Amino acid sequence: MKLALVFLAAAAVGFGCTAGLPVSNGNTIQSAASCAEVDTIVNTPVTQRLDTYATELRARIGNGAFLYDQTFAVAFSDTTVQNAITTARGVLSGAGAVNFTGPTQLSSNVSQVSSNTVTVVNNTVTTNTLVGTASYVGPFSPSVGALGICTGYIANPPLSGSGSGLITAPAGYVIPTGCVPGGTSYPIVSGGILFDTLTTALVTVNQTATTTNTFRTTQLYELDGFAAGVPVTPAPPALLLTLTALLCVGLFLLCSAGV
Repeated sequence: MKLALVFLAAAAVGFGCTAGLPVSNGNTIQSAASCAEVDTIVNTPVTQRLDTYATELRARIGNGAFLYDQTFAVAFSDTTVQNAITTARGVLSGAGAVNFTGPTQLSSNVSQVSSNTVTVVNNTVTTNTLVGTASYVGPFSPSVGALGICTGYIANPPLSGSGSGLITAPAGYVIPTGCVPGGTSYPIVSGGILFDTLTTALVTVNQTATTTNTFRTTQLYELDGFAAGVPVTPAPPALLLTLTALLCVGLFLLCSAGV
């Protein structure tokens, strides 16, 4: 029965250590095998940009209703949009347009829509393995067995001066901290002794944290068509005023000459 209990109390840990809890068999002197991994995280940050697009193309004849209006998830220079321009011209031509202007860019806006970080572990390196056997005297309840992944450790831990607790801690025996799951709290009876052999692997975890910032460029383009006989680009008002003024001056000169 005792052998069966010992078998059930043993557990293999990731770096090759086998943890074993004491067996409650009435003995005042017991032993445990504990394991811990202390990870040091070396993080390499990487930032990258992802551009997305919302390109709207619309088309109409003069100031009429829009006969074509589509939005594409690509840049204006993309073949999809360029083919759409040809399609829009065809729509306007079918509605009577013979001349065209544009597409003209009416608006453009760039905004960040999201930021996401993904962390990937590249490799893990065991830089050192510490092994030591300490003794505890009851009444005391140390954490033993599979301590799990820890964030740090206390080297040369202080000994208890009260007659119970940690009595001896040779070189190589450390007290891991911040451990998950943290092992098993094992109660030692008053006057009992527990010898805990702790194997602590010091591991460097090299990882990359990639942050992707996503931006969206939103643009609006308009293609205008004109029917036959409608000027594509009407004369600007300033030019009309200039021509009118010249005509008036000419008429004045003719009148002054008595013609």
